[in-house]
Amino acid sequence: MLVNGNDILLKAREGHYAVGAFNVFDFGCVDAVLGAAEATNTPVIAQILDWHPSGNFGSRPQEEVKMFMDMLIYRAKLSPVPVCIHLDHCQTYEGCIRAIKYGATSVMLDASMKPFEENIALTKKVIEAAHACGVTVEAEIGHVDGHDGDTTGKLYTTPEQAKEFYAATGVDSLAVAVGTVHGVYAEEPKLQYDLISELREAIPAPLVMHGGSGLSPEQYKECVERGITKINFATYMLLAGGKGISDKVAENNAAGKGNNFIDLYPEGVKAMKEIVMEHIGYFQTKPIA
Repeated sequence: MLVNGNDILLKAREGHYAVGAFNVFDFGCVDAVLGAAEATNTPVIAQILDWHPSGNFGSRPQEEVKMFMDMLIYRAKLSPVPVCIHLDHCQTYEGCIRAIKYGATSVMLDASMKPFEENIALTKKVIEAAHACGVTVEAEIGHVDGHDGDTTGKLYTTPEQAKEFYAATGVDSLAVAVGTVHGVYAEEPKLQYDLISELREAIPAPLVMHGGSGLSPEQYKECVERGITKINFATYMLLAGGKGISDKVAENNAAGKGNNFIDLYPEGVKAMKEIVMEHIGYFQTKPIA
């Protein structure tokens, strides 16, 4: 069933568990992510990007994006578990509006690199349009850095910032910087567990962890217990899919067999589904009644 972010995350915050938000880039990713959610009978968030020439990620032909979104929406509506389709890390108002027009039920306006007041103003503008369409909005303050392992204190979100931002915007969910980074870790993450607890107490909105790949089961558990409600997960899912295919290639080569794409592709999907199911457990996502 297709739902928005509040339908999933408010229940998760109240129930003290987290829901995984897994990036989907093609039909195989969709099969892996929704298949994992259905196998565990849990809600899930399928994340897309702003694949537009004016966006901040690699673009695709818009006819292809529309076709992909139509398929994703159809697949989500058929699912017996709640599925939110969420636009991840969009830096513009126009990109958020595009995603809403294509059928996204939740959008992230990431203006975290702008001055604080500009972030507030742009977030409020997106919220006004999105809420009129029944779409939820995620924003970010502080900054979750990229792939260089930088988790220095200057990036952390403060409870005072969170209170001020929430009071000014009423945003549905808030991505906070508590020590994770996007991509593969170059060093052990310096997670600020006490800060997570303070942020949960500071605002009623669900807290979002970006850069959620690569933590230990114990780290996920502690973050969830402290107050993280949505955990983004992409890099290690994609790496698992690649390994699933490369392992099958090695097996075929050892057996003197050819490597037919039709046989290889499902191995990647299977590996991604397995790691998603594994992390649904780490996130302590509760099955639906």
